[in-house]
Amino acid sequence: MRLYLAKTLEGLSMYGSIYNLGSGVPDKVEDYAMEYQEYKWMLDNLIDRINASCDTLLDDGDVDYIGAEKCKDLVTLLENLPDGFVPEDYKVVTVLKDFATRAIEYNTGIAIEM
Repeated sequence: MRLYLAKTLEGLSMYGSIYNLGSGVPDKVEDYAMEYQEYKWMLDNLIDRINASCDTLLDDGDVDYIGAEKCKDLVTLLENLPDGFVPEDYKVVTVLKDFATRAIEYNTGIAIEM
């Protein structure tokens, strides 16, 4: 139930074919722990949209890495969500968009851990 931003890919370990951002050291990876309500909302309302836009296979208990190129698709998706779609007190979408935007800038990526 975390979001991860790779500040750099240098020195990060791999888990199969994806970067293991959960084991990153603080100077290389930034993370955001979702509140339970945010997690449930994302699972019920946003994950299918992310999967369709970013070619991920996220579901409850899954983790996937989204590289800089796919982060562009993610930012577009998040910018085009309908007004009122995200509950006002949930910052997970704002953080997700910030992480994806910064991953594009850094030419790295993000991980979503459900």
